[in-house]
Amino acid sequence: MRSDLAWSAGLVPAPLFATALAFVTLCMASDLRTRRIPNAITGPAILAGATLNVLYGGGAGLTASLAGLGLAVGVLLAPFAAGGIGGGDVKMMGAVGALLGPHRTMVSLATGLVLGGLVMAVHLARQGRLREKLLAMAVMIGGAATECSLQPLKISADTPGAVSLPYSVPLGLGTLTALVLGVA
Repeated sequence: MRSDLAWSAGLVPAPLFATALAFVTLCMASDLRTRRIPNAITGPAILAGATLNVLYGGGAGLTASLAGLGLAVGVLLAPFAAGGIGGGDVKMMGAVGALLGPHRTMVSLATGLVLGGLVMAVHLARQGRLREKLLAMAVMIGGAATECSLQPLKISADTPGAVSLPYSVPLGLGTLTALVLGVA
């Protein structure tokens, strides 16, 4: 089952590609429908990513899988702690990391975060609230800098006037973009 030549050339083996595609699609659908991404989806995807990467890349595949998982969780831990994204989004991208390794995961994250920012900016502009939210963000950042604390950056989706976005959608689209473009 090993195909070291294809894997080292930067191609995603078909089973990994199909698993990542199905997983991200399932996460986005779940998040849109219920605003949750259950552990029953993310846990098996992490195990599948590690297993498939071992089959295709041996020890190096396992290392890449664990590095991708750690990278995704590490990058998203601060936004999660601040209340900007949910735990399901972190677990989803951790599983993407386990499936696709660190490089494709970083491309997926970067693309997804930019897409999420653009979608939110357009959404707020259409509601006439972009200026309000940019000013609020500036106040939060100023407060964090003045207090030397991350506490002013903490937000909650339950706060009156809060605007939330099922962030799995832009993160998932970022992942699909990295897959389709064949980013190595």
